[in-house]
Amino acid sequence: MIGSRTHLVGIGWAIAISAVLLLLVASTALATSPSIVHHVTAGGPDACTGAGDKPGCDGNFSLVASQNADGTASGQYTDRFARGGGMKAVVDCVRVIGNRAWISGWITSGRAGDNDLAGLPFSTVVVDNGTSTAQPPDQISTSHVGDETPCTDMFPWNLFDMPQGQVVVN
Repeated sequence: MIGSRTHLVGIGWAIAISAVLLLLVASTALATSPSIVHHVTAGGPDACTGAGDKPGCDGNFSLVASQNADGTASGQYTDRFARGGGMKAVVDCVRVIGNRAWISGWITSGRAGDNDLAGLPFSTVVVDNGTSTAQPPDQISTSHVGDETPCTDMFPWNLFDMPQGQVVVN
């Protein structure tokens, strides 16, 4: 009887020590991951209505990007074209000034007609003008494919209103 109690106490201590070690390892891993300083999301039926056409005339897009405190960036960008094709890309650059975000990276797969877009750079700009209908609509630029302009250059791409979509720049 006493031997089995001693054995149970030993098992209890082993579990407690294991739990403490697990918490230490987990907190160290979380502490070393980069902290996000900016997060950008955008999506909708492209900028068709801003150009006077019907929503979705040029497909749709979605963007999720983050900039870390150490300057690194990550995210994904998908732009589907209305007449077939489109692109998927990884984000490697995010620059935020106020409500405007410049995004650039590299296309991982995609086609525009007979052209393979994989491996080409891209850049775009999005503007968060708020969520109220009393505010101007959010804005986006087109996807600039094959242009190696990094987001840090903050190139003033032409912007189009996007009343059916949503841009959030934090």
